[in-house]
Amino acid sequence: MKRYRIRIEEGEKLVETLEKKLEEAGIKEAFIVSLAGALSKFTLITIDNISLEVPPEHFETEFNEKAEVSGNGFVKDGRVHIHTCCGREGGSALCGHFVEGTVTYFIDVGLIAG
Repeated sequence: MKRYRIRIEEGEKLVETLEKKLEEAGIKEAFIVSLAGALSKFTLITIDNISLEVPPEHFETEFNEKAEVSGNGFVKDGRVHIHTCCGREGGSALCGHFVEGTVTYFIDVGLIAG
């Protein structure tokens, strides 16, 4: 197993850029053990709490605000699957499946692959 740290820079799209860098490095399968940094705009998917369906209905919501972000996930067939917690101004947080977001400052992604 090899460890990797990939930095996503300000203004870049997190998922788009990460998948491009993974492809360049030849990484198709990995565990995302750490994801930390900040976003200026992001989209999350959350699930319906009332639904008895499996899988339950889900909701995709875009947030146009800055947030600190922490997350983890995996890479399968070169595609990332990330779940995050996004800290908002005032201390509240938004959590869910991460769809995409614009990086502000930077985000570092720690991976284990091999």
